Amino acid sequence: MDTARPLPADGTGYPVSQTLQEGLMPLSADIITELAAQLQRAATECRAGTPLSDSRPDLDETDAYAIQAALLERKGGVRVGYKLGFTSAAMREQMGVEHPNSGVLLADMRLDAPRLPAGALIQPRLEPEIAVLLGQDLRGETVTPEQVAAATAAVLPALEVVDSRYRDYRFKAVDNIADNSSAARYLTGAPRALSDVGDLRLTGVLLEIDGETIDQGLGAAALGSPLASVAWLVRHLAGRGEGLKAGELVLTGGLTRAHALRPGQTAVAHFGGGLGAVSLHHPVDAT
Repeated sequence: MDTARPLPADGTGYPVSQTLQEGLMPLSADIITELAAQLQRAATECRAGTPLSDSRPDLDETDAYAIQAALLERKGGVRVGYKLGFTSAAMREQMGVEHPNSGVLLADMRLDAPRLPAGALIQPRLEPEIAVLLGQDLRGETVTPEQVAAATAAVLPALEVVDSRYRDYRFKAVDNIADNSSAARYLTGAPRALSDVGDLRLTGVLLEIDGETIDQGLGAAALGSPLASVAWLVRHLAGRGEGLKAGELVLTGGLTRAHALRPGQTAVAHFGGGLGAVSLHHPVDAT
C-alpha cells in the first residue's frame, strides 16, 4: 500500500515536495552513487536503459532528487538555471506524471547556434517554452507570481530539447526526477522586457516541423502562467534550503506535448505577444 504523504499543495494545487514514505529507509549513499553512474553511462554511450524503479520499486522523490544531485556532481559543469517538467496538463497526460518537477540547467546544455549536434542524444524531443531570466535573487516558501515578475530581468522564447535515458520514454515520475527531468539541450531567442510582451498567460505558440504546424499552446498551460511556474520552483527549492539567483534562467515548462525531432528536420516555435520565434535544425550527420 502506498503510504506516501505529500506536503500541502501550493496555490497551483500541486505539492512542492514529497516526504519519505513511512516505514522505508532512504537509499544509501553507495546505491545513490551507483544509480547516478548508471544514468551517466546511458547518456555517455547514447544508449537508453530501463527505469531505475524497475529494480528499485520503493524509490521515492527524496531518493530521486538525491540521485539527480549525484548525477549532476558526476557531470560537473556550471549551473546556469533550472528547468521545470510537467507544468502543463498536456505533458502530464502524455507521460502519465501527476505533478511538476525540476531539473538543473548546466552551461554546456545551452546551444549557441540553431543546430542540434548530430548523434549527441538518444531520442530527442522538442518542447516550446517561455524562459524567464532572473534579475534578482528569489527564495522562500511564500513567493508569489507578482514577486517573480518584479524580479524578472527578461523573458525569452525557447525550445527545450529533452532526452530520456530510459528506453522509449518509459518511466515513472521518480525515474524522471533522477534523470534530471530529461534535461539535455536548450535554445533561446532574443530577450524581451516583461513589460514589452503583454500577458504571458495569453501568449500563444505554434510549433512547426519542416513547415507544418504540429501543435499549439498558451502560456497559461504552464501552471496557469510561466511566472506561476517560477514561483512554484522557488517554493519547491525552499524545501531544500535553496533558491534562485540573479542571472539564472528558468525554462518554465513545455506549452505543448513533446515532439520528436528527427535527423534532417527543422523546427520553429512562433510565439505571440511580441516574444518572437526560435528555430532549431537537427542535421543528419556532423558534416
